[in-house]
Amino acid sequence: MSQRPNPPEPFKDLVDLASDALGAFALFATDDYFAEKENLLKPTAAEWIEGKYTDKGKWMDGWESQRRRVPGHDWAVIRLGVPGFVHGIVADTTHFKGNAPQEVALEGIDAPDTATAAELEASTGWAELLPRTAVKPDFQNVLPLKAPSPRRVTHVRLHIYPDGGVARLRVYGVVDPAPRTFWRQGSADLAAVENGGTVVEVSDQFFGPPSNLLLPGRGVNMGDGWETKRRRTPGSDWAVIRLGRRGVLERIELDTHFFKGNAPQAVLIECLDEDEVGAAELKARLRAPKGWDVLVAKSPLVQHRRHQLEPARPKPVTHLRVHIYPHGGVNRLRLYGHALDTPAERERLDELNAMDDREVAKLFTSLSGSKRWAQRLWEKRPFLSVRELFRLVDDVWWGLEPKDWLEAFAAHPRIGAKKAPKRESKEQSGMAAADAETKKRLAAVNEAYFEKFGFIFIVFASGKSAAQMLELAEERVKNAKKVELENAAAEQAKITKLRLEKWLLNRS
Repeated sequence: MSQRPNPPEPFKDLVDLASDALGAFALFATDDYFAEKENLLKPTAAEWIEGKYTDKGKWMDGWESQRRRVPGHDWAVIRLGVPGFVHGIVADTTHFKGNAPQEVALEGIDAPDTATAAELEASTGWAELLPRTAVKPDFQNVLPLKAPSPRRVTHVRLHIYPDGGVARLRVYGVVDPAPRTFWRQGSADLAAVENGGTVVEVSDQFFGPPSNLLLPGRGVNMGDGWETKRRRTPGSDWAVIRLGRRGVLERIELDTHFFKGNAPQAVLIECLDEDEVGAAELKARLRAPKGWDVLVAKSPLVQHRRHQLEPARPKPVTHLRVHIYPHGGVNRLRLYGHALDTPAERERLDELNAMDDREVAKLFTSLSGSKRWAQRLWEKRPFLSVRELFRLVDDVWWGLEPKDWLEAFAAHPRIGAKKAPKRESKEQSGMAAADAETKKRLAAVNEAYFEKFGFIFIVFASGKSAAQMLELAEERVKNAKKVELENAAAEQAKITKLRLEKWLLNRS
């Protein structure tokens, strides 16, 4: 049987954003005297071992704080495995009978992966997702939100009132990958759960859910894949996968790792494009036996092997139906290709292509500070896709001369400058919490850096604390000028692409 339980019915088409398999991590707990906060994220159901004790008390498979003797309550901070929009949680108090909390609540925040527990606790960006809600002891408390969270969440804070134990926390929602995931060069796995891929229909999942197909890694055992029961009638078993983004597939990898006496004999892969058939027609076709196009003709499979399959032809797709003949198990499925622009991205790109020379010169120069970069990039218009645009951004930048890079560097204020423009202040937001000593040392290394190289210290500051930027500056000031010019150019390229991304997404 699968180690990962299926989602409860209200969340059956959603992803556990706090899954340990996706890289969720327990960052902090006010108290975990009796049982560690890390247990909250275990993929397996909570265990009970009769008579097992530690030097602190009864061994419990969950997170448990000690009995509070002062006013207040306990909480834990979890970094989600993937960012997304939360629809609800399961606060599982299994085996916590006389020691379960009376109520729970949940908050969320959108913060960098690198944010520390201290930085998160000091942040004012937390928003309520689930208000204080009563929970039952020794029970899988399924708690849907009244409405899905309107904001993207990367971390959650689970509050328990006033104290006690929770065996497992599942945070169900819709994955929201960063758009840049689909703008980079090369292929992306458009079905990966971290890229928004989901399973929307399945014929059978007796031994293991098809959602396992889309998890990272290769799987740890046979129970970590999709496995159907033995069919006693003609036909095939199948699962329908919705890609994270509409795209064109270039290569498919189907892995029967660990499936030796129960691998399928063959696979057939069909496809649909929701943009062509429409949402209403798509819903009708998901379980219909006909109406799908063949993407990969029926192909033989063998046990315990990673198979490489090629689509019959390149075509836009949003959904795949994977048939296994006649039944059996598959460990992982990878659907590599490139994403196509969303309607919103195409609209923004059309707006860019329609700009006159003066408008675009102003925009592009504001992104990098280099007039020659702005001119040469604009000469490449029209831009046919966002992906192509970002490729050209890099191509043009790295084709410039050092004098053009220096012009771009000169358009920046120094890191930690007292009167930085609004945009640069946001990009350097990590300076806000800097102490006086850090600011003093950063000012000194900035001066030493300029004296040595003749240009200011450039760093991609978004998501970095003042201490991190100081450490980088003190290391890089030791470099030779040629090396540091390349370093600064690489940092400027990242800054330029982030600014372009914000413009494309209509974010300030």
